[in-house]
Amino acid sequence: MGPQHYPSDEEPVTRQQSTYLTDSEAASFCAVFGDGLDSGMSYARIIDMLERQGYNRKVTDGLRTAILEDGNRLGDALLRNGLLDATARKLIIVAEKQGTLPTTFKELGHLYSQRHSRRKRFVSSLVEPCLLIAIGLILARNVVGGDLEAIAQSTDVGESLKPLFIQSGIEIGIFASIAVFLGLGFLHLPVEMKLRNLAARLWLTFPIPMINKAARLHSLSSFFHYTQQSISSGLTVHQALELAAEASNNPNIERKIGVARQHIEAGNMLAASLRHAKAVPDEAIDFIDVGEEAGRLEERLDELASRYKEEADETFDRTLRAFVYLLRLLVVVMVIGGLMLSVSDIFSGGIGP
Repeated sequence: MGPQHYPSDEEPVTRQQSTYLTDSEAASFCAVFGDGLDSGMSYARIIDMLERQGYNRKVTDGLRTAILEDGNRLGDALLRNGLLDATARKLIIVAEKQGTLPTTFKELGHLYSQRHSRRKRFVSSLVEPCLLIAIGLILARNVVGGDLEAIAQSTDVGESLKPLFIQSGIEIGIFASIAVFLGLGFLHLPVEMKLRNLAARLWLTFPIPMINKAARLHSLSSFFHYTQQSISSGLTVHQALELAAEASNNPNIERKIGVARQHIEAGNMLAASLRHAKAVPDEAIDFIDVGEEAGRLEERLDELASRYKEEADETFDRTLRAFVYLLRLLVVVMVIGGLMLSVSDIFSGGIGP
């Protein structure tokens, strides 16, 4: 990977390796750094602490070389080793210059932890519907494909049904194994992965009512949170918008935010600039407008981030509940339909000329 530039960087830094951390690992990594820096620990002691906690030697050795031997800044050391994601590294470089590293690391740890929790909720919410749909499909197929007439005429119905249930159990077990493998893979995706970012961006590109609404609300929450955090870390509003748009991973916001930045360069306030860009909802812009007038912009941005996060979580829960109910209904329809077809075949076969 080639050189990457950060806000106010004098020299680009070249990435030398990739160290893939999952969301939970990134949350723990940031928490260790945040607590260590808040306690006044040196980088050397924090790296030793990471090593004692069982972190990959690739992580600790890479950081030790970059920071202690080569004298790199922390943000640059993270980039050299491919740790965290691009937006987080940019925030860390800004925070390092402004002296707000402990707070920034704790905030990032909280964000990574939230993202991991959302993924766990999503996977756990799919367990029941996936099992239902698998059991329904497999049983319906085996029942329809079985010789129910022969089973009904058998002297030992239980023994006749035994092969059908054994076959269904094996197929359900195979499906469950594949589902567990995919679920664990989804939970352990690296925080920085091109395919993951591309899928997320495509998911947010076109508004689909009730399908991706929760994701779009989460992207708004991230946008306002990173705007607030960037401004608090010392970035100008112009720089903060660029970083926050990137952090939202929402193509619509990224595409329109350039208009807002142009208006800010022309001397307009944040609310007026966002209104021209039409990048975020009008109600949020009004909220920001009031905050700017009262001199409480950062507080208002933080409230907006919390509000949209709560709305996103509520929408996510409603969507999953509706999805589960629909799958349950689908399973019932498939099983009843399969039984009706089987019974119909039996009766139609028994009626002769």
